[in-house]
Amino acid sequence: MASDLQQTLERVSRKTLHLTERYNAIRQRLEQMRKQLDEREQEIVRLQAEVERLSLENDYLKVVTTAHHSRADVERSRAVISRLVRQIDRCINELNE
Repeated sequence: MASDLQQTLERVSRKTLHLTERYNAIRQRLEQMRKQLDEREQEIVRLQAEVERLSLENDYLKVVTTAHHSRADVERSRAVISRLVRQIDRCINELNE
């Protein structure tokens, strides 16, 4: 009877140790995944900012390099310039406040 109890305790102890090791491995993997997720999120933010900058640059280049001045090109250029002037005015107002 005592040996059965001892064997049961040893078996439970081994299983507990095994579960603890698995738990620690999973926790470590979770921490690695969280770090990787943070890095990916930072990369996404950086790339979104770059896309926005390049899109603006593309708009500016379209305005500057329009070779054939069709009515649509002129209107598009005026719209871009108007948007830039509004942004400048907004910045000036924020600086004055």
